[in-house]
Amino acid sequence: MEISGIILAGGKSSRMGQDKGLMEFNGKKLVEYAIKLLNPICSEILIISNQSGYDGFGNQVVSDNFQGCGPIGGLEAGLKKVETDWNIVISCDTPFLQKELFVEMMNEISNQDAIIPTHSKGIEPLAGIYHKRLSTFFEEKIKADDLKLRKIIKEKNVFVFEAQKLVRQFPDIFYNLNSPEDLSR
Repeated sequence: MEISGIILAGGKSSRMGQDKGLMEFNGKKLVEYAIKLLNPICSEILIISNQSGYDGFGNQVVSDNFQGCGPIGGLEAGLKKVETDWNIVISCDTPFLQKELFVEMMNEISNQDAIIPTHSKGIEPLAGIYHKRLSTFFEEKIKADDLKLRKIIKEKNVFVFEAQKLVRQFPDIFYNLNSPEDLSR
């Protein structure tokens, strides 16, 4: 089965003070961690960003269709643009995500709308697998100004994937870098 990758790199980065995806962490830009993770498992990778600077990574860069909507805007734009039914969606600020998570979640694909991991600290909607058909749902929610992703995905047929075993194996798997202090951690 072909699956695409959608990297959300369009956030405001207000706590970081600059575009997170283009910041260096251990010698690589954060977006490069996402690309490296997705390359072996995805047939195409889109970078969703309204900022310049992402053209040099060899992947298509897509702007939000609706500005200022947060992650739901990036999801809508990415899902509308991809050709594949199933798509891995990750944010650019999670350099510790592991391929094993997505390989295991891909084994759960059937007739649901999305597969989202959960663990002891909650669900991780920005490390999930989404069906292309959700682009219309996200567009409707944006137009209704209903932008809370964790809330609205409960309205769809979502398979919640138990990822606690992977958290034990990779304790930082879902850790995201939101501030300069996180980068120096």
